[in-house]
Amino acid sequence: MTGARRRGQVLKGLGISPGIALGPVCYFENDVGEVPRRKLTASDVGGELARLREAIQEAEEEFRRQRRAVATTLSENERRIFDAHLALYSDDLLRRSVEARIERDRLNAEAALKDEIDHLATLFTSMDELFRERVADVRDVGNRIHRVLLRRQQAALQGGQPVILCARELLPSDTLTLDRARLLAIVTEVGGETSHVAILARASGLPAVSGIQGLKTLALPGTEIAVDGTKGRVIVAPEKRQRSAVVRTKSSFARERQRLNRQVGRTDLERASGIELLLNIENFENLDPAVLASAAGVGLYRTEFLFMGRPSFPSEDEQLAFYKDVLGKVGGREVTFRTIDVGGDKPLRYLETPREQNPALGWRGIRLTFQWPDLSIPQLRALLRAAAHGPLKILLPMVTNVEEIRKVRALIAQLRDDLHRQGHETGADVPLGAMIEVPAAALAAEALCDECDFLSIGTNDLLQYLFAVDRNNLQVARLYQPLHPVVLELLGRVLAAGRAKGKEVTVCGEMAGQGLTALALLGLGLRRFSMSPAHLPEARAILRSFSPEEAQGLVRAAASLRTHGEVEAFLRAAALEKSGAVSLPFLHH
Repeated sequence: MTGARRRGQVLKGLGISPGIALGPVCYFENDVGEVPRRKLTASDVGGELARLREAIQEAEEEFRRQRRAVATTLSENERRIFDAHLALYSDDLLRRSVEARIERDRLNAEAALKDEIDHLATLFTSMDELFRERVADVRDVGNRIHRVLLRRQQAALQGGQPVILCARELLPSDTLTLDRARLLAIVTEVGGETSHVAILARASGLPAVSGIQGLKTLALPGTEIAVDGTKGRVIVAPEKRQRSAVVRTKSSFARERQRLNRQVGRTDLERASGIELLLNIENFENLDPAVLASAAGVGLYRTEFLFMGRPSFPSEDEQLAFYKDVLGKVGGREVTFRTIDVGGDKPLRYLETPREQNPALGWRGIRLTFQWPDLSIPQLRALLRAAAHGPLKILLPMVTNVEEIRKVRALIAQLRDDLHRQGHETGADVPLGAMIEVPAAALAAEALCDECDFLSIGTNDLLQYLFAVDRNNLQVARLYQPLHPVVLELLGRVLAAGRAKGKEVTVCGEMAGQGLTALALLGLGLRRFSMSPAHLPEARAILRSFSPEEAQGLVRAAASLRTHGEVEAFLRAAALEKSGAVSLPFLHH
């Protein structure tokens, strides 16, 4: 039983899927455990190489069988993850690297595989978020091959009651065998907001928290714990007062979500205030048609997902068909397509780029794609052609200066002329915008407005660069402060530049969809909010509670405050007072 001094202890992590859960903890052990290590004689090497190849083949066949068994229940996001995951089994580079260790170090297959997987995991961890999340794929493949070599069984849930699943890391193939109906919530030690566990949890409506350390030493299996996926907290064996508060908040959260979802189609209040709510998406899987119908359009369509999980670049005609399909699904409303954002720390399997010491600050986004004709020209041609079939905007990622915009404008003009000569129809005057993610671009907003038709602020990366903080690194995550006065001053500067130049400005980072930050943006003058579909009810609730003038007054009153905490407390108090009898879960957390 949990000791009295442990009862009620609060552990802080990273909320990766919103919601509240209360239930018994179940520890999911998916590590293969100790791996034997032994030296080989020269005559043993050939047999060990054969063992490795046979194990890789058997592991791949097992994975394919499990994937087929649940194929009809997988979302498009999950299918894409598993396709990339499956490619690792047939990756000659991985197999050759392990074989080289067997031959060079005279190690048994298990030890050589472990050393290579550890090497790759360390390499990927030093890269950006997208590659860090691939560590789970690499470890998963390694674990499965190890289990074949060692003849050990894959982990499974025990018993039959609903549980809160706790694991060091939930690997992709684990989710193929888990009974999701038995999961109340998920808690992991590692895994960020784009990890497979986050995708699984959000798709299934499960609260989830990552970055929780030491839970196993505080709570025996079966101990009741509370999980707050909104604030990223876990309470061990809640005391009576804590438990009552959790139950009330859980009920309040569920009621409010139902109420907000019922009102999702009411857009009259936004129109009356001149507010537009748009969506950030990369596909239409699991997107509620009512949510899509209630949005003013798509403020950010991430096109790089079209390029992933493939052996080669998609052709111009393939991209054209894809973009036309997106426009058709949105039904005449605007779609802003961000050109492919890869390079440096976000490479494609079929695109070789130089290895960089600091890839997050290196050759990526617009810096790469518009120096790489195989990427830029087919995509821009396809987008220009698709613009003849609906309202389409082109958004350029990772813009730093006006020269980049001028270069792209010249290229677009040339491509449009080429398309017309070839008899292709294109959209007329397709708007071109810059993504404001680099602090230098934010400071140069007025100059960029002279070159662009619109700006789109990506607050996630902008704040990480501004504070020099990885928000998924729990050692420094506290320094990621979206309501810091410096952030509000910088965002206000960009919005003011847009107003002065008569150019549209959208915020498409997380700040646009989260209650208090959305309120602050409204007060700064923002009228176009683009967000994850899951955040639309929350944003709609707060933006309907305040008129733009009221929000502006709050931001003006907060101008004398000096810390993130002070601004947050001030806005929370104002929002709670304004909401009156209406319970907004994100305000009470």
